[in-house]
Amino acid sequence: MSIQQALDLDEAVERAAGFFEDRDTRAGLQARAMLRRARQSDAGLSEHLIRERRRMTRMDGSVEGSLIRTAWTTRELLELDCPRDHAAVVRTLGYVLSTQNGAGHFAEGCSERRHERRICCHYLSGFFSPAPRDETVASVTFPSGVVIKGEEAARFAASCFALRIVLLAGEERRPGVRKHLDSLVLLSEAMEDPDRSWSPDLVCFALGAFAAAPFEYRPNAQRLAARAIGCQDSDGNWTGVHLFHVLDVLLAMPTGPAQTAVLHTAPVLCSLQRDSGAFDETDDEQRALIGLRALYLASQSLRR
Repeated sequence: MSIQQALDLDEAVERAAGFFEDRDTRAGLQARAMLRRARQSDAGLSEHLIRERRRMTRMDGSVEGSLIRTAWTTRELLELDCPRDHAAVVRTLGYVLSTQNGAGHFAEGCSERRHERRICCHYLSGFFSPAPRDETVASVTFPSGVVIKGEEAARFAASCFALRIVLLAGEERRPGVRKHLDSLVLLSEAMEDPDRSWSPDLVCFALGAFAAAPFEYRPNAQRLAARAIGCQDSDGNWTGVHLFHVLDVLLAMPTGPAQTAVLHTAPVLCSLQRDSGAFDETDDEQRALIGLRALYLASQSLRR
């Protein structure tokens, strides 16, 4: 990286830091904590945001009856340093777990074609259901901004999204959770083949789950990471995969290739960054936080 690129990187980090400087949000808290710029009021803000999310839940523990929103709220609580045994986490996580193998989950039922491809209930189990079959799921937008179209793809992505958060909450010993992970292992061979029907975005959903999984699943994570990283262009951009979706997953992986891929994306992020410090016209906070994490990692790497 040239001196000018390094200066551009530092400016981009500062611009993103400015975006989060006065935001009384979960993303603002995380950004300031990462940059070691926490305000005196941030501890009280964290408690307020946890209570706010607790109030969002229904009697069944869900947020708006949605698997994706409830799983995401669980992740937000964990990122606010809410203990795993806190009532808010127990409630939302309980709802997510209650949808496992529910009506409408990915791989439900069987047909001759699906049986031959090993994507039916005789081979796969443990998936979380976002909705029964008579309810349309797709298209669905996830917090990173990635949009998944197609019913089966959306149900698969929603389940992997939920699985990642269940694992982050420390529930890896549950038999159903293990069955979900083992089902992804069975599917991973097809996912590793770029000529198959698994899109890079769907591969990244599975990769996100493996990145949070116990140590014995690490080889699966590394193989799927190679598939995802193979979509990166020589200029650091990505082909066929949502930029902030893949960055969110790779930032969760401590491996050298994953971190190198994130660093290689820094010039792309600098070119995308707006005057506000965010990276899209909506000034989306989650994408801004993912971008800041990647830029900060790159800037710290230069100083080692």
